[in-house]
Amino acid sequence: MSGGDFPLVDPERRLGHPSGRARSAALGLGQAWRQVRERVAAESLMGLAVPGQERRPFPVRPALGVLHPAAEPVLRQRVQGVVQCLNRLVQQYPVDRELQEFLDIPEPLHRWIMREPNPELLRVDYCRLDLLGSTLDTVRVLEFNPSSPGGVISSGMLNRFWRGSKLGATLAEWAPHAAPFEGDDWFARWLLRFGREHIGSRDGRRVALFHSHDSTKFELDQVRRQLTGWGRQVVEVEPCDVDAVADVRLGYLKYIPLEPDEVRRWDRFCARLMEGSLVVPNPLGQRWVAENKLCLAVLSDPRFRRLFAGMDVDCLDALVPYSRKLGDGIAVDELVDGQEHLVLKAPYSFHGKDVLIGCEYDASTWSRAVRDPGHRGWLVQERVRPASVETQDGRYLHDVVVPVLEGKVIGYSARMNNGPLLNGAQGGGAYSLFSPHALEAA
Repeated sequence: MSGGDFPLVDPERRLGHPSGRARSAALGLGQAWRQVRERVAAESLMGLAVPGQERRPFPVRPALGVLHPAAEPVLRQRVQGVVQCLNRLVQQYPVDRELQEFLDIPEPLHRWIMREPNPELLRVDYCRLDLLGSTLDTVRVLEFNPSSPGGVISSGMLNRFWRGSKLGATLAEWAPHAAPFEGDDWFARWLLRFGREHIGSRDGRRVALFHSHDSTKFELDQVRRQLTGWGRQVVEVEPCDVDAVADVRLGYLKYIPLEPDEVRRWDRFCARLMEGSLVVPNPLGQRWVAENKLCLAVLSDPRFRRLFAGMDVDCLDALVPYSRKLGDGIAVDELVDGQEHLVLKAPYSFHGKDVLIGCEYDASTWSRAVRDPGHRGWLVQERVRPASVETQDGRYLHDVVVPVLEGKVIGYSARMNNGPLLNGAQGGGAYSLFSPHALEAA
């Protein structure tokens, strides 16, 4: 599908803009927003915990929209195509020396990826794509996140709350039935089905949520609630303490390898995954390859198109921005000269940290930063301009978040802020997006 350029959000089906204030008032946006916030409080839906600040309710904003009916199917097709290419990359890593050297995955992670007995079967079971851009022709994917389901679970709940508010009748006219991620137990149903497919009916009644000692685990609250609703006993444990749950066969791992040396203490945990006595989605190879931001450079750099022979790579040309590895694909001087148009990111990082946006710096500070030897090997990426939305609180920038479960898009959402970093840890709030077409459940 091609069909020309379209805005991502349908201008005829969105609320929050001051020029539409009379329309918003007539439809009851303000009252609906209060109802949604009441549901957020009643469900104890909490936002991301920020060090030094008390926990706050999930930050929903009085803005919502429906994706453009002509743009959404094309966007969905491209997103699913990019994830297929990511799967190929994950499968090739254990057998491709050039790819291993390029991604430079830390040794504590690499050694377990290399023990994968059947790399050709690897696929990313779940991931979240973060995109920027305002139209179908300008939208680009900036990151894959195969580790953290909490924001997606929360966004699906918000969509469900909006449908149950005073705006429910309007949304029923604007969009089809609920997206899969709006279900109140979608994650638990999927995880339990995943367990049945991999270990049969022997998963028992206990499910483990594995996370490192310093990870943010606010999002696991909703995972626990869903699993408890399915009659499972949930235990939270660090991977290094896996022997404390020797009877558990099924779990979920939330971990972003900011300090990969921690994995040196996980030998028993990793061994159980390899031997199949413990099953978790996205284990080891899928997770630790896909979490590396340099995957975007592999998907963009012509040198690696050989990996995708026989695949439809039009989605890469359409959706992946110019991305290179500093020192191996782009030189420091090129990065200095391209200051206004480029961004520098650490391969493993989260919460919007370790992101240097060229246009935010003066020339001398930028030059010093990019020449720092510690930044060699980081991802260099084309700066993509985010879309914006006007609300009663002013103008916000926003992204588009697309969760993909077993290769299928299961919903849409957005994060908004008045600055260029749209991560929830940087403040801002949630801008609810709905699909104009039915989405197929995984």
